Amino acid sequence: MAEQLQWHHINTDDTQALAQARENYNLTAEQTGYAGDRYERAHVEYDALAKTFLLVFNIPDADVDAAQEEQHQMTFLIKDEMMLSFGHVDASKIVRELEQTVAVGKYETPYQFLLEALYLVTERFMPLVQKADAARHEVQQELRQKTTRKMLLELSNLETNALYLGNAAKQNESVLEQLKGITVYHGFTPAEKERLEDVLIEAGQLVEMTQLGSQNLSQLEGTYNNILNNNLNDTMKFLTIWSIVLTAPTIISGFFGQNVPVPFEHSPQGWLVSIGLAVLLSAIFALLMSRYIRK
Repeated sequence: MAEQLQWHHINTDDTQALAQARENYNLTAEQTGYAGDRYERAHVEYDALAKTFLLVFNIPDADVDAAQEEQHQMTFLIKDEMMLSFGHVDASKIVRELEQTVAVGKYETPYQFLLEALYLVTERFMPLVQKADAARHEVQQELRQKTTRKMLLELSNLETNALYLGNAAKQNESVLEQLKGITVYHGFTPAEKERLEDVLIEAGQLVEMTQLGSQNLSQLEGTYNNILNNNLNDTMKFLTIWSIVLTAPTIISGFFGQNVPVPFEHSPQGWLVSIGLAVLLSAIFALLMSRYIRK
């Protein structure tokens, strides 16, 4: 670790470690509360009196092969020229990469290292976006072959994943924009301001990619919903036509089944006549329905 930088990471799943950090670094209950809350929204704040900077940032799922089915956060706190980071076990992979970054780089200020960390985190979202896009193409190909319940459920899962990815990306971009409006930004060196712009560009590209993926999924879902509705309409139309056509034999059999004198009652060919009439009436119904549908 570079001598110029003091950085310590605290695993918030370890309540004892979190309590010890609060005591060692004189942190407030609010600060550790932000760090330990799994559902804390990404945001940034600066306490000018205490000269304490706090930033909550969304991070990607630790397993790149898994879908981003929920949001994960890391909290970065800068106090007395020292940077503290807090994260659950989800952040372990990011922490290892940051340790490697510190080992090979020289960071004179904690803000310089913070911006590098934010750039690294933003970049790590890209494999998840690419994976989601590849999965969408695969589902789309499967649906073109055959529309199944399994594939539609998979499409729904992809939409949920896109929702979490898009929300995380938008929040991060908003936080970076807010960072430019707080007091501490005016103390950044030109290099730090330039690095922040790099992170903002990367974050903006991530937002665009997630929005495009989400739009494609919505369009895909809408297309197959229309296809399913059309298929249902065709099925109902088919069943309606056949229900009408098949009423002809019922009418004829009901007529000749009456317990009163009827035509052809004593004729040996009476049953052939009744069948012929049923077929003729069915054909007439089918012709009329066919003409009605073609209108």
